[in-house]
Amino acid sequence: MQAWFSNDEVELDAGSSTTLTLSIQNVGQSTASYTIVPSGLTANWVTLDRGNLTLFAGSSDVIEVEVTPPRLPTTSAGPSVIGVRVIPTEDPDSTANAETTLDILPFDDRRIAALHPVARARRRTNFEFMVENHGNGLASCRLRLVDPSGRVDGSFDPPAVGVAPGGSSLVRFRAKANGLFRRHRRTLDFEIEAEQAGHDPAAESFALIQPPTISAGALAKVIGVLAVLGGLVGAWFGAIKPAIDDAAADAVNEEVARFQQALDDLGADIDLATEAADDTDEPEPVTLDSEAGTPAFQRLSASPGLAGTGSDTFSIGDGQQFDLTDVRIENNNDDSGRASLAINGDEIYVWSLDNIRGSLFEPRITPLRLEAGDNITFTVRCDNVGSPAVGTCESAVNLSGRTLDPNG
Repeated sequence: MQAWFSNDEVELDAGSSTTLTLSIQNVGQSTASYTIVPSGLTANWVTLDRGNLTLFAGSSDVIEVEVTPPRLPTTSAGPSVIGVRVIPTEDPDSTANAETTLDILPFDDRRIAALHPVARARRRTNFEFMVENHGNGLASCRLRLVDPSGRVDGSFDPPAVGVAPGGSSLVRFRAKANGLFRRHRRTLDFEIEAEQAGHDPAAESFALIQPPTISAGALAKVIGVLAVLGGLVGAWFGAIKPAIDDAAADAVNEEVARFQQALDDLGADIDLATEAADDTDEPEPVTLDSEAGTPAFQRLSASPGLAGTGSDTFSIGDGQQFDLTDVRIENNNDDSGRASLAINGDEIYVWSLDNIRGSLFEPRITPLRLEAGDNITFTVRCDNVGSPAVGTCESAVNLSGRTLDPNG
């Protein structure tokens, strides 16, 4: 018995399929039956149209072999061996192996996963995100800020990352907003890109929300009031107060002269002396900190199996308060099911995972305050697994806000 492929080498994209032809010939003197099975490390890529074959002496037949390498980071780019083993039923030791080379082409799938895509700050804050490589080749990316308005500036730590297939790397962006005075609250939208020459860049959107400061008109009014007060103070010390002091001194001198004259008339010689000392202490100005609390981030995730339910919970610590400002849910594998976010058992958000592709940002304009001991629970019900290679639903929710100390 002899077995061989009609193709010596085939190129194929990961995630695509191709059909190869396997020829089997019975060179023996009698009719024989054979069992045909995939072999080697790539056996799970191979599907045969027939697993059993019977040939008369001197005859041959053709088996169609479908090859589908999965589009996963573990599917390495480059040559891979596709093997099929033909086992005679009557003589299993006379097994024949047929092999051919499959050249897997490289593919890119770079992503930026924002840990907290929205932050509130007056001027400076930090954003953290993950650079993920879901392709089958090494990703060597440089980080770049994309802000056509020029209202946001900052630096990356590190400025470039190298990520192996299936890996990820944490990057921190130290953001700084340009401009000092704002009459209203404003939202600065910008993007961050991970780029590499010859490859499509990965991008993610972020937002910096700035509260209002004193307006230019109000500042002009304050300056005008200060100028008027300064003029009044100058007039007091430059003209009014000296005139009052001179008039008081003249009146005292007249009374002293009259008293001295009275003493002289009585034959007494009395000298009077007066001293005056003024000590003024001005209090030091007191500066109040207008920032309430510190930025905080919490990530909850659940990975239930098919038709299962999973949840993740965290509680507010003793002596703390937490202002929830932003919610962002992730469904990167396009799973199907239901997700919810509850506070002390009361659901505040409910999502259908079928409507979420990648991630969804739920803005909360007014912060929701949680007291010490309150619980936040993220629950996921898995109706359909989006990625068979993963095997479970994988969803997460990112919570941003500020932690406060009520006794501070």
